[in-house]
Amino acid sequence: MDIEEPDARSLGVSDEEAVSLCRDWMLHLGALDTVVASGESRDICDLFSGRYLAWVDNTRGNLDGEKVMFAAGVASRDGRQPIIFKRGGIRLEAQRQADLHGVALFYYAPSDGVLEGANILGHQLRASHLSDH
Repeated sequence: MDIEEPDARSLGVSDEEAVSLCRDWMLHLGALDTVVASGESRDICDLFSGRYLAWVDNTRGNLDGEKVMFAAGVASRDGRQPIIFKRGGIRLEAQRQADLHGVALFYYAPSDGVLEGANILGHQLRASHLSDH
């Protein structure tokens, strides 16, 4: 079942809309069981599926290594692949940490309808789809 790419959101997105948008990207990429976390689970991650835990950072600032290390730590205990979706930039330190600890990074631009890999694993997952890993 192919799910279309999410439409561009010309007016941008709120934090909650960003989570929904990134869920739609995960569905498009093949993680068809992706849901938005709720309740206490939301303190841990924003999205999850049987194979992935995902965090959505809708801020304009740069992603730093602290968030990457948090995601890597949670995922290592949980056994699922960590993914971080980031609207702003990504510091080189964060990218290096993500590569070292197996965290996939994605850059998304809601107003343009763009999703791009932002590190080695992010590029691989974007190209081959989440269902293939």
